[in-house]
Amino acid sequence: MLATCPLWGQVTSKKSLTPKDYHRWSTLFLPQISDDGQWASYTKQYDYGEDTLFIRSTKGDAQYVHPGGGQLEFTPDGIKAVISKEGALQLQNLGNGDVEDIGPILGHEMVLNGTWLLIKKMGAENSGYNLEFRSLKTGMTFNLMGVDSHLISPKGDKLLYITKEKGTYALQLLDLGPSKWEPVELRESVFPFQRLVWGPSGNSVAFLQKDGETNEGLGLYFLIIGSKMNWFRLDGEQSFGKVELQLANYRLLVAPDDSKVLFGLEPQKGTPESKVLTNGEIVELWHAQDPLIYPRRQLLRLFQDKTRVWAWWPRTQKTSQLSTPEHPNAIPLPGFDHALVYNPWDNEPQFKRDADMDFYLKELATGKQQLLQEKLPYWGKYVGMSEDGNYLKYFKNGDWWVYHVKKGIHVNLTENLQTDWSFLDYGRKEDEVPYGSPGWDKEGNMILVYDRYDIWQISPDGKRHKRLTRGKEKSIQYRIDRNASFEHDNTHYFSNFMDGIFDGGEGLILKGSGDDLGSGYFFWNKKKGLQTLVYKPKRIYGLKKAKDTQDYMYLEETFEEPTRLVHLKMGQNPKTLADPNAFQSKYEWGRSSLIGYKNKEGEEIEGVLVYPAGYEPGKKYPMVVHIYEQQRYRLHRSVIPTEYIKADYLNPSVFAAEGYFVLYPDIDYEIGKPGESALACVLSSVNKVVDMGLADPERIGLYGASFGGFETTYIISQTDIFATAIAGVAITDLVSSYLSIGEARGLDEAWRYEHHQLRMGDSFKDNFQNFIENSPVYQAHSINTPLLGWVGKDDRNVHWTQSVELYLALRRLKKDHVLLVYPGEKHAIRDIEKQKDLTRRIKEWMDHYLKGHRKKEWMVKEQQ
Repeated sequence: MLATCPLWGQVTSKKSLTPKDYHRWSTLFLPQISDDGQWASYTKQYDYGEDTLFIRSTKGDAQYVHPGGGQLEFTPDGIKAVISKEGALQLQNLGNGDVEDIGPILGHEMVLNGTWLLIKKMGAENSGYNLEFRSLKTGMTFNLMGVDSHLISPKGDKLLYITKEKGTYALQLLDLGPSKWEPVELRESVFPFQRLVWGPSGNSVAFLQKDGETNEGLGLYFLIIGSKMNWFRLDGEQSFGKVELQLANYRLLVAPDDSKVLFGLEPQKGTPESKVLTNGEIVELWHAQDPLIYPRRQLLRLFQDKTRVWAWWPRTQKTSQLSTPEHPNAIPLPGFDHALVYNPWDNEPQFKRDADMDFYLKELATGKQQLLQEKLPYWGKYVGMSEDGNYLKYFKNGDWWVYHVKKGIHVNLTENLQTDWSFLDYGRKEDEVPYGSPGWDKEGNMILVYDRYDIWQISPDGKRHKRLTRGKEKSIQYRIDRNASFEHDNTHYFSNFMDGIFDGGEGLILKGSGDDLGSGYFFWNKKKGLQTLVYKPKRIYGLKKAKDTQDYMYLEETFEEPTRLVHLKMGQNPKTLADPNAFQSKYEWGRSSLIGYKNKEGEEIEGVLVYPAGYEPGKKYPMVVHIYEQQRYRLHRSVIPTEYIKADYLNPSVFAAEGYFVLYPDIDYEIGKPGESALACVLSSVNKVVDMGLADPERIGLYGASFGGFETTYIISQTDIFATAIAGVAITDLVSSYLSIGEARGLDEAWRYEHHQLRMGDSFKDNFQNFIENSPVYQAHSINTPLLGWVGKDDRNVHWTQSVELYLALRRLKKDHVLLVYPGEKHAIRDIEKQKDLTRRIKEWMDHYLKGHRKKEWMVKEQQ
């Protein structure tokens, strides 16, 4: 007995988590690493306290702390940190920790390759702002006073700025070269400079301006900067073709070789073409045959937008029209020799969220136009340009294609490669989505393309190809991490159409995601192939690479293990830099695991089951089932306990601490039967947990929001196995929702049903019975489960009246139902006090129906 007593004393029980403890947890936020890999920074973001910014050495123990947080940038030489917070700026010397207060500022940016700071400060009253250049090495300053606006050149070696004094505007140029800095006045005018823009070369400037020569109209000015300033001017009052046009206050674009300027023209005031045609002011005319419904046109401001894009050759004064009423969008290729022109509404009316588009290629010099491809789907990035503009890449009918601009030929790149390049996102062939194509390998001029698992290189002629990874064999999906890889900058103006540019010679950082839900990062180059940086059965994310060294930093977590920040040097063991919630190990905590069950077709699928903290085998617990679509990704998610929103309004860490199982089942869908599909998968997953002897079948609750809210309300209309249910921002009437207009996009909502998440597949006319049978409101008479609903009264995604329809139906049927309506809130609750209110009520509702707690007063009557 005496010998065993000391052992008893060593046994320590873990604490039970209560709301009083939540303030201890923080979220790791905004991690950064210096270019030399010597320093890292991160912010600890608190829900219940003040954020804190940390800077620490990756090699030693040196650390600097900044209460209140802030935004941080390391200087490229790694010597200093630039910290901005609440309109103030500080410089911290990372060697000795000294902090220099710059004082209040309006903004700042690093210039001249990070050797200087350009600081925007408050100026004298009614005299603009002041600019201060400050050397980060010597502290020397150079000041410009009374600035109205400024613009750094693309290469960062020149500054354009405008001053205003006694009603006169002056355009000034400051060369930031090694010689003495002396501003040069380029132009003076009583009229402001509009749409000021640098050319990509950094040696040209364009702007619009009223002046005495053009009276009320605008003039377009272009300047070539050199030893001699070459000015060019386009008169905005001349006639352009048959229609009287004038220069529009519209975006200007300069060609990389300074040969052309793209500008906008609009009908002159007083001409019939300038009038806004809305059929008068007292009525909106809605034609059923209109390509776009009236609210969509109104949202896109199509009534007012009469501006067309033209090209101007300053040296010859030639002009050429690019966009037209038939094809109002014009996107220049990188060389500005051709432009992609298209009409987003060519194929309207249609009932997708994003219409298929017809793309044409127009030659700027001649105006000659030819069809590139018709009916290309525009859901995602389907059309891309090479860096030199010689190739256009697009996806169609399951394959990747390239159009050779100079040769005028189309090449199918992938037709002879036996793999799938796309998947059916919502189950229909016409809605196939490519796995993607991040861009080009700069070194080999090869196109990079994804299949389900791997990355491929394919030559533009389609004759050479190589699979860079072996993900199919390992069941790991590899993707280029664009935040960490060597992606080269380009000067193109339309990033949606410009492909990424990578250098395979330098190497690629790849993100890996396994079918087993492991994750991590890899380094690939041509010499050594694929090298593992980190890969674990955890959630590994947010990798940052030091620009000049092989130092990496990433976040790592599981449901049981809180998020920590890890530093990794290639070839060395990883080192934990920050583990702010390490104390979590002293608390009773839940754990997560995968469970398998069968879908409607008898196929094996999986879900995530979170166990209660302090789980005791053989004991049956209450369980909350959270539903949406696929949720396996939650397996390794770390969720801090809070009364606010992190992962969801239903916090799994909190519910696990309170003695609940939390189940996240995956759902497979049959087109035309979304409700029935959800019912089958959810019941199968619940029965599996009950059969495992874990959950008490009499104490199971159901929760879902948005699409999950629809699924929740449908499921409880078909089964009584749930003791209660909570549905947020739910669609409850598929017919009325289908025949409504979404305020966020001004679109009729048919797209959600025929081509998107609701998965009905056909119009309500062709599938009317399924619309009725899958609508919870039409099954309200069968709902016996006590239901709590919540909705934001200003929801622009799912109209709040969808929840009201079910509320009124259940009210008429005298069913047990409470609806929480939050004024001023949209699809998600943003106000933190309202978040706290909702999470509290969700918890109290579940505790009553699943644990037998006394009903709160708000559950039985209106609170005064």
